[in-house]
Amino acid sequence: RAAQIADLKASAGAVTGALKDAGNKVAKAVAGSSGDVQADNQGSKGEEYDLLVIGAGATGAGIALDAATRGLKVAMVERDDFASGTSSKSTKLVHGGVRYLEKAVWELDYNQYKLVKEALRERRFFLDTAPHLSSWLPIMIPINKWWQAPYFWAGTKFYDFLAGSENIETSYFMTKSKALDAFPMLKKDNLVGALVYYDGAHNDSRMNVSLGMTAALYGATVVNHIEVTSLTKDENGRLNGARVKDLVAEANGSSDEFNIRAKGVINATGPFTDSIRKMDDQKVPEIVAPSSGVHVILPGYYAPANMGMIDPHTSDGRVIFFLPWQGNTIAGTTDT
Repeated sequence: RAAQIADLKASAGAVTGALKDAGNKVAKAVAGSSGDVQADNQGSKGEEYDLLVIGAGATGAGIALDAATRGLKVAMVERDDFASGTSSKSTKLVHGGVRYLEKAVWELDYNQYKLVKEALRERRFFLDTAPHLSSWLPIMIPINKWWQAPYFWAGTKFYDFLAGSENIETSYFMTKSKALDAFPMLKKDNLVGALVYYDGAHNDSRMNVSLGMTAALYGATVVNHIEVTSLTKDENGRLNGARVKDLVAEANGSSDEFNIRAKGVINATGPFTDSIRKMDDQKVPEIVAPSSGVHVILPGYYAPANMGMIDPHTSDGRVIFFLPWQGNTIAGTTDT
């Protein structure tokens, strides 16, 4: 961590002594073990960064990795820990979104249709690129009325069709008895059966950390527990970096604030986007309207280890998932 902070300080010409030595040692070690990519991307010490990414969630880490692999000199700082915010609070799915497909059909919304197509393609990328973090998961849709059977069947088959060659399994009908075997706590009254379709389960926080680690492997300077306190500008009023403080040092009773110089600054702070924007201009109108989601961790017996369930029409009109997760069951939705 000291070496990474040394690199950050070096961008503004504020590195000396032990920190500089530590940075040089780590740079040599990384270059020696991983080839020339890292050494080239780091650039010479003391040069400003091409990009400073504020926020190390999924978006920030993805941007840092993309930029670093293109040969840019990148710094990424995070106020808390990697994936400590929205990026670890998902429903643990990497999916196209059957509910978005339903909306696309009923509202004739072409943008929703394109969203589903793109998400299905990205789902396959995740499953192929990170099979240790992503896997196929069958998800059951309970059917409580006979007319729902052809409706859900048509919807899941259309979902399969859109996935095309990306889909590994096709949806199928499940009898009432088998549905109750899988989810014994389902209400038996009016239960007709179930339809099962396939989507992807996904470890969101570990993927986030993997993106950050890979960005660091390609030469990016990646440091958590670094808070941006203000943005800096040159004599022409253009952004040229940020003023930051080390929260680890602060927690240990000392103070360590310094500048990071960069040609470009990317705000990837999610729901905190407006707070960073106001550091540039206090009068700027807010553009983020946060949404909220609730997920409850339940005992594992609420869902089998190899199948999830979705209730597409709850009493208040929302969608809720019951999904197996590391020996437990996640119940909830990202839209409340």
